[in-house]
Amino acid sequence: MFTKMASKKVKHIHHLTDDGNDILDVNLDIEKSYVIRFSLNYRAFIDGKWCTIYRVDNYHNFLHEQRFWISEEQFPLEEEERIYTNNYLVELYSERIALNCQEPPP
Repeated sequence: MFTKMASKKVKHIHHLTDDGNDILDVNLDIEKSYVIRFSLNYRAFIDGKWCTIYRVDNYHNFLHEQRFWISEEQFPLEEEERIYTNNYLVELYSERIALNCQEPPP
């Protein structure tokens, strides 16, 4: 008899700036403390509307990023996918997004 693996979906919103105009949406599919699939979406409130700026995920069976200020094209991240675990990739890209999102000057 097969037993189903314990899995869970985790979703949360991380505010990147004090004004709340920059947000990181985090979506994780976790099995036995390992991230199986994930997406990190950076969006910003610009000119009265929410705009998706950047996304990195592995929901299409490969790790890729999308730079929406350029196009919706998916750019594969083959080297990172080959050498890093998904758990590490979530930390790495969350930190990169947070560091590249800067609070506007007063």
